[in-house]
Amino acid sequence: MKRARLLGALILLAAASCSRSGSVFRGAPVVVICVDTLRADRLPAYGYRKVETPALDALARDSIVFDNALSHVPLTLPSHVSLFTGLLPFQHGVRDNLGFRLSTAHPTLAAILRKDGYTTGAAVSAVVLDHGSGVSQGFDYWEDGIEARDVAQAMGQLQRPGEETARILETWIDGRAEGQKILAFLHLYEPHTPYDPPEPFRARYRAAPYDGEVAASDAIVGRFVDYLKRKKLYDEALVVFLSDHGEGLGDHGEDEHGVLLYREELHVPLFVKLPKARRAGERVPRPVQIADVLPTVLAAVGAEPPAGLPGRTLLESDRGKSAEPRRVYSETLYPRFHFGWSDLASLSDDRYQYIHAPRAELYDWRADPAEKNDLAAGLPPAFRSMRAELVGIDRPLQSPGASDPETVKKLASLGYIGAAAPTADAKDLPDPKDRLGTIEQLKNANRLVGEFRDGDAIVQLRELARENPSMLDVWESLARVLRRNGRTREALEALERADRLAPGTPQVILGLADLHREAGNFDRARQLATAAGEAGAPGYREELASIALSAGDLVSARREAEAVLAGNVSARAPRLVLARVALAGGDVAGALAQVDGAIRLDRQMGRMPGIGFRAMRGDLLARLGREKEAEAEFVGEVASYPENLDAWARLALLYASQGRPGEPGGILSRMTSRVPTPKSFAMAVHVCGILRDAACERDWARRKGERFPAGG
Repeated sequence: MKRARLLGALILLAAASCSRSGSVFRGAPVVVICVDTLRADRLPAYGYRKVETPALDALARDSIVFDNALSHVPLTLPSHVSLFTGLLPFQHGVRDNLGFRLSTAHPTLAAILRKDGYTTGAAVSAVVLDHGSGVSQGFDYWEDGIEARDVAQAMGQLQRPGEETARILETWIDGRAEGQKILAFLHLYEPHTPYDPPEPFRARYRAAPYDGEVAASDAIVGRFVDYLKRKKLYDEALVVFLSDHGEGLGDHGEDEHGVLLYREELHVPLFVKLPKARRAGERVPRPVQIADVLPTVLAAVGAEPPAGLPGRTLLESDRGKSAEPRRVYSETLYPRFHFGWSDLASLSDDRYQYIHAPRAELYDWRADPAEKNDLAAGLPPAFRSMRAELVGIDRPLQSPGASDPETVKKLASLGYIGAAAPTADAKDLPDPKDRLGTIEQLKNANRLVGEFRDGDAIVQLRELARENPSMLDVWESLARVLRRNGRTREALEALERADRLAPGTPQVILGLADLHREAGNFDRARQLATAAGEAGAPGYREELASIALSAGDLVSARREAEAVLAGNVSARAPRLVLARVALAGGDVAGALAQVDGAIRLDRQMGRMPGIGFRAMRGDLLARLGREKEAEAEFVGEVASYPENLDAWARLALLYASQGRPGEPGGILSRMTSRVPTPKSFAMAVHVCGILRDAACERDWARRKGERFPAGG
């Protein structure tokens, strides 16, 4: 009973809120804009003066601005699930970006509004929000077509420009009938690492690239708001602008986010613009939370919220309410699942933040906004009260990966046998704040990968893995860079170690399937891809198509690719498979039609062609004797995707076939300079072999040996 009462202190039911929140805007367009990884204290609307954000300043002037909005978790996927379900992480069960899927038992904002007659659409900028996570439940349209550029890219780095995402969502809105009720969700990833803002922001904020990314996000939001105004949607719309979490920026030793729970990672911007800009200019100082957004939107449009939500509509008046300060719950299990360290939890009110850790902390953030003076040693009343409340909350620890008996049984029947995650119930784990140096070592290794210093990176990652065998991220990083270097067997061994740390994780199983495909183990690859599908991986049929194509089974490759397109007409990967199937059957014109159709669709959706499409088109045009056009396609491919070694090789071969002396060698030199890996040098040797140029072949083999004396 005590635990129930303590949890009840967090549960503030949204029922009957409509009558207390003023006007109800039935049928109003609902637009939610989330800029990922955006600290509230890095916006002028919250007092920051080193960046210019004219669009967000204007939106804030039209809105109610919440000064003390907090995230429940400094991770993209679980935070968005809280946004769309109105639940805390331990209630909805999605505790990390990897290995979790939202249960259909939890109704989402999109599902509730769809029942109320809304059409629902979204476009996201990061693969961490792919539909396989369940975050898209209730959306009629969820565009997440983001593809890896390089096999060494981490999942958190798989993103696309926000400008492209906004155009995709605008195209969806354009297709809705006039007067149709809509929910539109736009997700931007710009402030997330790597901080690489486009011009003019790169030059303007050269010394502060995070601020440059914030300014770039502002420009995208501004153009999207202008679009809403041109469509005559903005004035009548309920617009919610927020971030899912903040960014460390080194304030407490963490540069990015996910490991710690200080305010720089939890304090987020939150604006609510009502139709006709009602209540514009209001500032609300009380603590609020991301889980409040769902009851707020539902109250505003007159829809009924689910019972028992841990939040309340933000549109309610504070008059007549208890003076008892509201406490907002936050957590991170990222240190436990990814590094084998202790998880953290937090409660924050209108003055204090308590952080539950092996060495607990308490900060008076009003007097000490930077949270540098830990008050825990004195055991003040706030420390005792908040610790007792947090310890009393029933927070079940869900482990990543497949856990329900039926799914585990299905995976076993498909030849996938996992083990229990070793950190699920582990006690007395290290305090993350004492281990931040290890994260710096991992970041340095990944920086070397980004610089194509793969040999040094592999050495560092192996040393980290030896010292920290429970670090999931180390094994995954090692697997990716080994694969890029053509060391498939070693990559498999590394990813299998990751699998043992997070058994049943769909993304890991799918990665194992693709490595087995690359190694030519097609039966095992098919087993694992099918198992990944049972575990919830969204791309398993694309993988089955690739496996069939690699195995020469054109019938199965076509069947799987067509099945993907039947469910998602905007998917790109299956169109490339169908083009290759057509080419393998001698139908060059049919293959070109597939590629042209995909590029045409990209143009309609406002996105750039995916990796491999222009190279494939160039190859097909060259076969048809349209060499000038082929050259343009190859040049365009390597400009956009220099990591596509096949495109460089085909361009070199095209120049050789045209009798352009010196130019093939120049292309090979540029390729190995842009992508200095053993694979690129091996590709140069291969091209020389195709050209039957023994001297060239010996020269590039010598260069490869000198550059990579340990082999690769």
